[in-house]
Amino acid sequence: MAWRRLEIGDSGDSAEDEIGFGGGSLGLDITASEVHSQFLSDLPHMSEVSEAHGKFLGQFGEVPESTVMANSEITSVGELVTELGGSIEGSFMEIPMPSANRRNVVLEVMEAESGTIARIIAPSGFGGVLRTFRLPTGSFISGATWNGHNLGLSLEDHS
Repeated sequence: MAWRRLEIGDSGDSAEDEIGFGGGSLGLDITASEVHSQFLSDLPHMSEVSEAHGKFLGQFGEVPESTVMANSEITSVGELVTELGGSIEGSFMEIPMPSANRRNVVLEVMEAESGTIARIIAPSGFGGVLRTFRLPTGSFISGATWNGHNLGLSLEDHS
């Protein structure tokens, strides 16, 4: 039972400006937190720090993923969409994420004993969003795309 990261595509709507340092424009709407995140992601030594941190944690043993999952709140797709103000139409759901930097949003899935579990991690200046939800029985996420500031997820039934 390990988390697997899914790629989030772009619908072609460029509602969010890309942030870049190497010749790109930062623009005037960028926050200090976004600049800081971009700066840290561009530093080659951060991978070394991450590896050292992993080795340090390895000395004490890792917490099994099943324990972490048992201690976190897992909601249904319907509850997630309602809570975040999204919509569901057939096998497609859309979740508004206006304050999230699209580049830092992570979508992961894990096959558990009771079915497929997904989580959305969207860091922001003051905490961000972490939502874990259970997909309907026999369903999996067949696609994820950005449409402006909305995250769209296509579900397929494989039962």
